[in-house]
Amino acid sequence: MRYRITSHILSILLYFLPIVYCLPARLLLILLMAGGLPTAVFSQDYLGFANSAFAGVNSIDVNPALIVNSPRKWDITIIGLNVAFGNNYVGLQNKALDHTGSMFTGNYPAFADKNFQNNYLTQRSGGDPISVFLAANITLPSFMFIRAKHKDAFAFTCRTRSYVNVDGIDPTLAHMLMTGATDSALFGQQLPSPHVSIQAMIWTEYGITYGKTIKETSNERLNVAARLKFLQGIYAAYLFVDNLNLKFDKTDSIALLSTHVNYGHSSNLEFNKDALGYKMGSQPCFAVDLGATYEFHKLTDVRSRMASSSNTTPMMHEYKYKIGFSLQDLGWITYLKTGNAHDFTADLGAGSNPKSFGSSGATPLANTDDSLKKKFSMDSNDDQFRMALPSVASLQADYYAGKNVYVNSTINYGFQYSSLSSKIHEVTTLSLTPRWDWKWLGLYVPFSWNKYSNFRLGASVRLGPLIVGMADILPLVSSRDIYGADFHVMLKVPHIWFKGKNKNPRTRSKFDVNKEKNPKPGKLRQPKSDMPKRDSAPEHKQTKPGKEKSQGHAAPDTNREKSVRKHIFPRLHLFKKKNRRGNGGGEEHTIYFNL
Repeated sequence: MRYRITSHILSILLYFLPIVYCLPARLLLILLMAGGLPTAVFSQDYLGFANSAFAGVNSIDVNPALIVNSPRKWDITIIGLNVAFGNNYVGLQNKALDHTGSMFTGNYPAFADKNFQNNYLTQRSGGDPISVFLAANITLPSFMFIRAKHKDAFAFTCRTRSYVNVDGIDPTLAHMLMTGATDSALFGQQLPSPHVSIQAMIWTEYGITYGKTIKETSNERLNVAARLKFLQGIYAAYLFVDNLNLKFDKTDSIALLSTHVNYGHSSNLEFNKDALGYKMGSQPCFAVDLGATYEFHKLTDVRSRMASSSNTTPMMHEYKYKIGFSLQDLGWITYLKTGNAHDFTADLGAGSNPKSFGSSGATPLANTDDSLKKKFSMDSNDDQFRMALPSVASLQADYYAGKNVYVNSTINYGFQYSSLSSKIHEVTTLSLTPRWDWKWLGLYVPFSWNKYSNFRLGASVRLGPLIVGMADILPLVSSRDIYGADFHVMLKVPHIWFKGKNKNPRTRSKFDVNKEKNPKPGKLRQPKSDMPKRDSAPEHKQTKPGKEKSQGHAAPDTNREKSVRKHIFPRLHLFKKKNRRGNGGGEEHTIYFNL
């Protein structure tokens, strides 16, 4: 699976490189159909499930501090996959999916239509620059555990991540490329694109996370966490053209005005299946994720006499609301360039034929490098480059409505780095996710938007250790055009409670600080009662001369009075009863009841 994903991403990059260098134009269509990203491409993996309290170690990808005070003491992920791809320009009509037979083995006649582009594709109108996005993230074995006594948590994570970004292509230029440069109405016109960028990177990251509760009151908690990641860059390539100005004189004749091109790829990158492999292509680098969460808990009802005499008031395990903020993927990966992939200045006079480029490379990418080196003068001092990670600032809010129902809202702002030549980036998004969470089952219904103002309705379900879902199910239940897809699947280790003496996790919350201690051996434990015992007159103690009370009876029980003052509920004097015991005389004592 890993080889297929890697090979697909690298082949897509190969298709895009010739676009700027004026090689065959129809290759743009191939990429757009291979990458069909919806305009609402979401930047969060495992949308819906990742914000769940039962996400465990996977919640670190949203906010590292979410693992602190987790309802489970440990969590293990075996494997997971999240794939998202698409564009904001070309859509696939829903009727193209009509088929006979089963979904995977049936016949799809639309894809055999020679006039497929005109009959089954839709082009968006508007002047927004075209963006293409492709991501395939594989979650490898990861785990976490918490230490309730110390109020902290540890985690180890491992992921392989693949990204492709294409940004800044002018819609008119894209139309010309889609038609194979056959629209004569655009011949001789300059088709400018201020910033055209194409980037791709594949890397593996190994992270160690530590989080802790640093501030706690009677019903509030402040948690912080950080994840340090070791980055193993595998492959990377980028192309950035500032002020691209292209002109088609006729179908096979173009002109490219003088413009500076930033170009490069890792030295181990070759578009040859025999050369592809899981090997280190970068220098060792590090990155960091930071996060914090604030929790507000409601106070519990105090029922037992022992709990009412405690010095502190317990808070509910389920928070009423939680607010979090995080910064993800702060860092970069440094790669060494190959000998023929450097920055250069491109200038093609009128009447140039893209097919006249000569090459003698052993692989398709080597052919491109060789052609560019022969045609243009490259900067020989440009021997390495740094690929910026897809940094994100995220704000989360989670509200508990009761009966295992939660509502989550998350804003992810993706730093675009529009003037940076070598980078990959996420997409700025907003989501609202109602969910029902139980320890073995979970249902998540995310509503999401992005900067293109495209609405999506997703669905995800958790069945014990298995999680499956999609970020957009509308094309499956309506006639809406398809601009891409986003789906995820994950397998975890089933969480089994090991029964032991007094280890029933459902009896009391771990947040209940008033848990009664086990009785000492040899002593019988008295049955609990929700009603307080009747007060009895304290026995008179011999006091020193001069210390007697003026009214002639013993001092009240100070511990009892202290507990009454600390009780969160008021006391009501129902009636008074005379004490008929000896040494009590005619004393009167109040019987207290809880409201």
